[in-house]
Amino acid sequence: MNAAITIQETLLDCGRAQVVLANDGAHRTLMGLSCRGNSGPLFVQIDRVTMLELQRGTVDVGSVLADRCAGLAVTA
Repeated sequence: MNAAITIQETLLDCGRAQVVLANDGAHRTLMGLSCRGNSGPLFVQIDRVTMLELQRGTVDVGSVLADRCAGLAVTA
């Protein structure tokens, strides 16, 4: 995976946690999750349908991590 990750949109920012949509250098869609106190953010690859559902609020972050990520996980 290319090192450059670009944040496209913040979906949730509640102070202690943040969920973002991002792209990497290979233009793959990623969901990023960051919690204060952890070693750094975690990014997982998602498909376009999941991205749209996250934007609409019809799928939750836990479901994406458990059932929908494409297997690529990167910490930054």
